[in-house]
Amino acid sequence: MKRTLLMVVQTYLDRTSGFYVNSIFESDEAQQVAKIAEDTYYQMIQEYPDLLFTMKRTVLDAFSDVSRPNFLLIPSAVQRIQESEIYYNTSKTEGLEYKKLTYLPPREFMGCVGRTDSTNTIIVEGLDKDRMAVNTKQFPTYFTSFDNVHVVFDSYNSDYDTTLQSSKTLVVVSQEEPFLQEDDFEIPVPATLSETYLNMFLDEAMSLVYQQANPLISRKARAARIKLQQDNRKLGGGRGKTRYGRSGHSTSYVPRGHRSNG
Repeated sequence: MKRTLLMVVQTYLDRTSGFYVNSIFESDEAQQVAKIAEDTYYQMIQEYPDLLFTMKRTVLDAFSDVSRPNFLLIPSAVQRIQESEIYYNTSKTEGLEYKKLTYLPPREFMGCVGRTDSTNTIIVEGLDKDRMAVNTKQFPTYFTSFDNVHVVFDSYNSDYDTTLQSSKTLVVVSQEEPFLQEDDFEIPVPATLSETYLNMFLDEAMSLVYQQANPLISRKARAARIKLQQDNRKLGGGRGKTRYGRSGHSTSYVPRGHRSNG
């Protein structure tokens, strides 16, 4: 079943005989527990990305540097591009004519952009001062990424684009859903993992706020982690992009005996 943030906070308060709330903002404890619910979600994303990321069709982001017209960006929330597939609209009549581009490992890609044709190429300097010969009279055919953030292409057609256009791309990506501190926000985990998430959250919250772990919940949480690790490995477990939106933020937890009644 899908659970809202208020529902999981109320579950914690019920299990610990805490003060009932109608909103996560009614007490300090409820807000602290809601923050643990968020941290648990992002921790699950880091550990089990292939299970928790959703797939969607989207476009690459524009790269605001006219001196690098063959560059685009992977959107910040994207974990990886499915099957390394990127399509580019090569229509010359403002219609739709998507061409599937070919991914090359960086070394092979540099071999494709290592020769200058003085009539149809320009020299582009990469982010690491590497230089590449980019064809300016044809739509892109090949692409690569040196850092899993920037996407570099072998060419662009200057008759139609001054730089490669974000709006002409099409990709299927794995993307995280942002976590919102709102009462009605539905925890963005698959329904099949709802109980797993709840047990992991309760285990964290009881240890950090209530300061008294529940042995049964702790056992369920450990078992769930083992099962998730196994399932994640079956799905590949590898990350094409390992940048997550909620690292480096800290939370202070108030011990159970110092909570406010709000």
